[in-house]
Amino acid sequence: MQQASVAELPFEAEQFDVVTAFETVYFWPELAQNFREVYRVLKPGGIFFICNEANGETTKDDKWTQIINGMTIYTDTALKEYLEQAGFCQIQSHKNKKGWLCVTAQKR
Repeated sequence: MQQASVAELPFEAEQFDVVTAFETVYFWPELAQNFREVYRVLKPGGIFFICNEANGETTKDDKWTQIINGMTIYTDTALKEYLEQAGFCQIQSHKNKKGWLCVTAQKR
């Protein structure tokens, strides 16, 4: 276990087959730059997996951003745009009945 900022991951390039982000991207300060950093540490063909309880499309999501300072809830469309800007491909999103959002993206 190692604590680090997603803005500057302390790993060599192309080190990981999979990078996960469970309930965290809400608080990443510069999503476009942070996704580029994830892209950097993934091996070619590697997968980035994002899982969020909130998907930005329900009224309950507004409640969370009002009571949790610095929280931003992203829709699947917004996440896809940021992921594409970072160079990811094969982007897929899945939502369940409770509103959970899971997104996978592959490094070229």
